[in-house]
Amino acid sequence: MAGYANRTIMLPFPDLSEPGDDVFVVIKNPKTVPLGELTPKNAGAAVVDGQVDMEQAMPAMYAVVAGLVKAWHVYDATSPDDDQPALPLPATAESVAKLPHEITNKIVEMITGTIQSDPS
Repeated sequence: MAGYANRTIMLPFPDLSEPGDDVFVVIKNPKTVPLGELTPKNAGAAVVDGQVDMEQAMPAMYAVVAGLVKAWHVYDATSPDDDQPALPLPATAESVAKLPHEITNKIVEMITGTIQSDPS
């Protein structure tokens, strides 16, 4: 099979998992995708008077995260129900916004680490 090694990364979240129900996300390895896929679209629009407007920036970042998701077993953290509904695939910016902060933060850290290590 031709192509880059380690094209996907499985991120397990044992601290968020109920016994026998493993929460995980499989993403494209940020090191193996073009920089354009890791850059939020219209990122400049989220800057107002030199400050990042998080309300505008977050949906753009959620879209980047959604574009990396290949598979997942996660739940809607915004649901007040005892049995939270599973989030379907494909991932969207709207569904990523329903993930616990621990999950989105881990993926964003991986993206940020890749961009910061980019020599260009």
